[in-house]
Amino acid sequence: MKKILVIFMFIVLSCNAVYAKATSQENKYEKLKIFARVMAIIENGYVDNVTAVDLIDDAIKGMVSSLDPHSSYLTKDDVKELNIETTGKFGGLGIEVTLKDGILTVVSPIEDTPAAKAGIKAKDMIIKVNDNSTIGMSLQDAVKIMRGKPGTKIHLTIMREGAKKPIEVDITRAIIHVKSVKYKKIDNVGYIKIAKFQTKTTKEVKNALSKLKGIDGLVIDLRNDPGGLLKEAIGVGDLFIKKGIIVSIRGRNKSNEQYFYAHNDKNEPRYPIVVLINAGTASASEIVAGCLKDHKRAIIMGIKSFGKGSVQSVISLPDGSALRLTTAKYYTPNGTSIQAVGIEPDIVVKQAKLIDEDNSSYSLREKDLARHLIVENIKKKYKKDKKDKKDDVEKKLKNDYQLLRAVELVKALVKSENILCKKK
Repeated sequence: MKKILVIFMFIVLSCNAVYAKATSQENKYEKLKIFARVMAIIENGYVDNVTAVDLIDDAIKGMVSSLDPHSSYLTKDDVKELNIETTGKFGGLGIEVTLKDGILTVVSPIEDTPAAKAGIKAKDMIIKVNDNSTIGMSLQDAVKIMRGKPGTKIHLTIMREGAKKPIEVDITRAIIHVKSVKYKKIDNVGYIKIAKFQTKTTKEVKNALSKLKGIDGLVIDLRNDPGGLLKEAIGVGDLFIKKGIIVSIRGRNKSNEQYFYAHNDKNEPRYPIVVLINAGTASASEIVAGCLKDHKRAIIMGIKSFGKGSVQSVISLPDGSALRLTTAKYYTPNGTSIQAVGIEPDIVVKQAKLIDEDNSSYSLREKDLARHLIVENIKKKYKKDKKDKKDDVEKKLKNDYQLLRAVELVKALVKSENILCKKK
């Protein structure tokens, strides 16, 4: 009797599951019928002529954009734009933007571009472009409007945290040559700035490290780096750690989890490293910062990063368009999600511009100045070209308080290591 009851319950449950699935399918087809009906009504009754193709494209855009700020439908032209962007050369302003709560928001201005020179900052909200409201505008449409012929001007209206009224900015478009990696020596401390993770970023960082041989320590500057290619972020992380997880990717299905591990090349740098981050540090750059932080390979300095920890897969469609869909989230080696959280710095240092030498005060509190770098006057025995180069370094340090503190910290870590070695 018990056996018959169990079989009966199984049949009932199975029937319920089949019925629920059938009802779900029926509801889906019913909605598709309504969609087709609405489209027909618009085609025949709307005040202006509209094509079925445009209506379907817009419907797809609306459906995908309702998911999250980073998922989007890409037309053929959008796909071309995306391919151009990853190569590092395109026409426009030089800003990475996203939709945050439906508002066009700056993730990061790219260094040495018209936007950066005009003073655009991470977290700025662009509420108007050429006096046209951006509210309700898709991300792709906003990007299209801001890109344009080099030499042409564009007017942005910006809301900025702390500002009492909107800020009006005129920017002249230019061909954006995004140089992924820059490097130099500051005294005997190496400095590598990564502007964006592009197709050759790992190779360029590797080249920079080879050119900076003999340094005592390194500052990796990821400020205002909006991210880029996952593969390159993994490659850069791999340059600095010998073993363990660099990053993991986890989606809805457990079978889709991916773990990316470091390879021991036996030539990873052993000197102290400080990584600079700020609110414009996002996505791929957060992967590198999180990796080096969790492996205790670097000290993270600056302010909390942007918190863009989702993975977008670009899925090609038969007509040449594509779907950019959020399919997973990034997790740091310790299993921490970056999404909407960001990377917390080990040492919080807010940016502040130092005043000229003849002014005895600074635009920050005294307690923030635990140490400051004393730069000696340059002696006449230096040749002119060396003097100019030294002057550039001094100017850079004077105008960049976070970098100054990072260089100081690297020097302090080197001294500490030397003292410990002597004691042994």
